[in-house]
Amino acid sequence: MMELKKALALENFAQTVYRKCDCCKRVRDIYFRLNIRDAKSTSMLVGSLELCKDCGYNMGDITNANVSTEKVLEEFNFE
Repeated sequence: MMELKKALALENFAQTVYRKCDCCKRVRDIYFRLNIRDAKSTSMLVGSLELCKDCGYNMGDITNANVSTEKVLEEFNFE
């Protein structure tokens, strides 16, 4: 299963982009890019897919990747 995570690497975008999802073909905010690497060596990039939130979460479930659209940059205490 670890080779699957290397061959199909799901990455978050820093900022969303509004365009067509490569998976479901709907025009939505794009949150993720799925980088597809060579299956034998996992060192060469073969292609990529840009995914909306729903398709990205689904692909994360398929590859057992920890997927989240929320990032905590800094925590504040109001004391």
